[in-house]
Amino acid sequence: MKRVLVITVLALLLMSTLGSGAVAAYEDENPSQAGNSSVYFYDVAASDTHGKGKLMIDVDKHTFVFNGQGFTPSAMIELKARAAGSDDYVIFATGKATPSGNLHIAGTWEADAVPEVVGSYYAPLTGFKLENTGWFVAKLACYYSTDAGVTWKETEPSSGIAKGGSDRVDWLIDLGVPDGALVKIHAIVVGGKDRTGDVWEYCDHMGSAWGYHVTTELAVYEISGVTWNPTLEWVSMTG
Repeated sequence: MKRVLVITVLALLLMSTLGSGAVAAYEDENPSQAGNSSVYFYDVAASDTHGKGKLMIDVDKHTFVFNGQGFTPSAMIELKARAAGSDDYVIFATGKATPSGNLHIAGTWEADAVPEVVGSYYAPLTGFKLENTGWFVAKLACYYSTDAGVTWKETEPSSGIAKGGSDRVDWLIDLGVPDGALVKIHAIVVGGKDRTGDVWEYCDHMGSAWGYHVTTELAVYEISGVTWNPTLEWVSMTG
């Protein structure tokens, strides 16, 4: 069976709850199942901030597959769904777009029913942590963009981080990054080649709809290797 959805940009009033840059796909018609099929297809149109894609859900096998294109290159993207009669959006998948903007995510569909609303969102964070296991001194900085990734500015770097050390910035606003900006870590290797990480969205109010600092959500990166060929990898999220 095929369900047709229309993409809309969420109103500003909802951005404190759902995150800026959010795009929600609303179903156009009531679900009707052809035969005994348990497979549902969603056509997701592109917006100014997100690419287009197709989502397939098999409610019997409890699996899903999302294939998209035209996303911000190397962006960390969350897929969220809202059930009929609910105001809550639940994250059911997180994935990273390729350097060419393609996005493929497959996994387990936990719910027993198909959603009424499906949306794609930049994965949010409040800051970065950089762990250095390389044979060099590194510094933590951040690139940020307020025009959907067209242009980027850089914050001031941290002091040097020696091998075995780490540094963190809990709230990027302390470095001058505005709320809602796209951000990516910049690991500066002193005397060597720098490395840049994935694209996230800075959120200055994690866990609160009122704009207060409630809880931190840091993307932890590890830089390793040698001066002339360092490797930067995302490790995990931490508070």
